[in-house]
Amino acid sequence: MEQVFRIEGMHCGGCVNRVTKALKTIADEATVTLDPPQAVLSVEAPLPLDAVRAAVAKAGDYGVEAA
Repeated sequence: MEQVFRIEGMHCGGCVNRVTKALKTIADEATVTLDPPQAVLSVEAPLPLDAVRAAVAKAGDYGVEAA
């Protein structure tokens, strides 16, 4: 299944790479884009928003909201 999250605070390709790497620790696949600023996660079971926020927090000061 796919889950989509809005990611706030990304400004460049480096941000995208850091967030992607962090999300791949909790999802099978993660596609992160700047425009729109979001992450699309491929997962077997839905991930709680808090788990996604915790993973992204390890990459930097980014905000995460369900899309």
